[in-house]
Amino acid sequence: MRSVRALVAALLFFHAVIAFGQSTGTITGIVTSSTNTPAPSVVVELVDLHRTTTADANGKYTFNNVPSGHHLLQANSPRFGTGTTDVLVNGATTMNLALDLSVHHEEIVVSGSIDPRAASEVAQPISSLNGQELQSRQQPTLGETLAQEPGVASTGFVPGASRPVIRGFGGDRIRVLEDGVGVGDASNVSQDHNVTVDPANAESIEIVRGPATLLYGSNAVGGVVNIIDDRVPMTRITQALSGAAELRTTSNAGEKGGHLSLTGGSGAFAWQGNFSKRTTGDYETPIGKLFNSDIDTTSGSLGASFVGDHGFLGISYGGLDTNYGVSDAGPGVKPEETVRIDMRQRRWDLKGETAFDSGPLSRIRVRIGNTDYRHFEIAGGTPAIEFLNRSTEGRVEASHRDLGPLHGAFGVQYSTRDFKVEGEESLLPPTVTKSRSAFIFEEAGRGAWRLQFGGRYEHQDVTVTSDELPDRSFNGLSGSAGVVYVPNADYTASLSMSHSSRLPVAEELYFDGAHEATFQFEVGNPNLRKESGNGLDLSLRKRTGVVTGELSFFQQRFDGYIFQQATGAEEDGFRVFEFQQRNANFRGAEAHVDFALLHSDPNHLALEFTGDYVRATLANGGGSLPFIPPVRYGVGLRYQGAAIFALAEVRRANAQNHVADFETTTPGYTLVNAALGYRLFTGKVVHDLMLRGNNLTDELAYNHVNPIKDAVPMPGRDFTLSYRLTF
Repeated sequence: MRSVRALVAALLFFHAVIAFGQSTGTITGIVTSSTNTPAPSVVVELVDLHRTTTADANGKYTFNNVPSGHHLLQANSPRFGTGTTDVLVNGATTMNLALDLSVHHEEIVVSGSIDPRAASEVAQPISSLNGQELQSRQQPTLGETLAQEPGVASTGFVPGASRPVIRGFGGDRIRVLEDGVGVGDASNVSQDHNVTVDPANAESIEIVRGPATLLYGSNAVGGVVNIIDDRVPMTRITQALSGAAELRTTSNAGEKGGHLSLTGGSGAFAWQGNFSKRTTGDYETPIGKLFNSDIDTTSGSLGASFVGDHGFLGISYGGLDTNYGVSDAGPGVKPEETVRIDMRQRRWDLKGETAFDSGPLSRIRVRIGNTDYRHFEIAGGTPAIEFLNRSTEGRVEASHRDLGPLHGAFGVQYSTRDFKVEGEESLLPPTVTKSRSAFIFEEAGRGAWRLQFGGRYEHQDVTVTSDELPDRSFNGLSGSAGVVYVPNADYTASLSMSHSSRLPVAEELYFDGAHEATFQFEVGNPNLRKESGNGLDLSLRKRTGVVTGELSFFQQRFDGYIFQQATGAEEDGFRVFEFQQRNANFRGAEAHVDFALLHSDPNHLALEFTGDYVRATLANGGGSLPFIPPVRYGVGLRYQGAAIFALAEVRRANAQNHVADFETTTPGYTLVNAALGYRLFTGKVVHDLMLRGNNLTDELAYNHVNPIKDAVPMPGRDFTLSYRLTF
């Protein structure tokens, strides 16, 4: 906690210092619709400074006291669409913005770089799910919500527990964040543990594909999923009260859910609160009901901030309670003994940011998250095992002013994790994991060629309470370099190379016992060494024109890849899985291409093609790695109008015949999905009504990534009706 107090003190000091700065410029302009007429009441944001204003009745907007330099400007309107541009401020600056209702527009992302920027300017492939797209994809768990994104699959263990898998990497290789700080749960190495995030609370979800160890640590070697929920307000809120409410119901499992988000403010004070409730029954498969598959989840948070012209300081408190069933009895069979998870998480967050008008530093950011997590695994109505995790993570980032051609940032990060498993049988002895790291990220060039590079050093100590097991310490050094080529407004190409070091976690080192909720006997290896990988990523993007989209190719080679492998043996009636370490190779590709059949605002009709492929093998002819997604591809027809949103798609997953020892093959399947949405405006209030149908042909499908896939088929035909009110 001493490090956390130091971070807070530093933030308060710098927040006081900025009051003495002097502004250097203004930005004014006109926001217009696609018909070149003024667009009134549009919210315009200086993204990197977290400052907003609203265009007047003539579409005019103004920002005063803007520091000189490059800034990212974005305008958003549910009525007129979105517009984004980069602006160079040097005194009085004029920048007009044209909005477009197109289906896929230039995305602003915050997870792939130090500063917010357009996704096309980041060397790694990164995408964002928000708005109507997020509403049409939302599921009870994070993994299922993202499972149709290119390169992203889902563990799909049970309806109440599903985690994202990116490019074949899952578990502790995918870092799940809430507004840039780890969620602090126990979902990283056990498939039955759900991510403690309700997708209903998300404003947007960003996905970074490929190693993100440079910014987020050794357990981001496969990628990052960042849930942005604005639980700590970062901008001034001029309305006394605004927000959104949503109701949702489904036909298959009888889901009933609701979400309420409220914001308000006066002067420099801003607050935000949200609450979600979701319950489902057992879901139906094409061959029968899966008993003990119901979910009951409640979540919420409350946050407040002081927001000035140059920064903000805020705090929030939130929590999530969920109770869900875990079944491997198979459809139509009632399990003799039910296994359930009763999970509780409470979390404090502190966020702050200050911008400087002069001096060597342009901005300092601080993020701190403190999580108290526990869950009971209940067998036959009796709590059998309790998992407890208390974690704190803090990071400070400082952006410096341009040093010749260089623009970048550096920072430090600290985390501690106190993890215990208590019960009649010891699955894992108590452990404390402490991690300290420092990182730097730099860019050179703002023209056609842009170079991005940096490095990260990380030290980790794992202390275990045991007379037989050793404490372990690890050091890791990661680095990356990438080049982005932007020849014109239409095209972007990027090539990145990375070296990553992943440090083993306590569960991989010390697990030893029967785990009833995973139906496995899990055995760790206290002698594991750090895992090293070298990666290459090539992406091609086309941003405007009749054909738009992105195509990416990747390859990663690992020295000492850590994975969980079935041994073929049984212990206490459970299959034995051991954590092993071997050299391994991953290669693959993903694509999303749109063909514009009609592009005349407000009507946009596009034919979409998506696909992904990953092949993961052990070196020297060692065979395939387990739980790797099959080849997937799909085609869809999407329409976006001023009032109507429509989507029809067919998605195919091929059979997975590349399997590890003691792993069974999985047949392919084809899913037909559709969605129809209607948007109505009544004054400044927006009404969104959406009907979604999944697996319309009631296809029997099995998810190869799920280790109990043969007992847990994917859901059958399902219809979802949702209504969202934004005011």
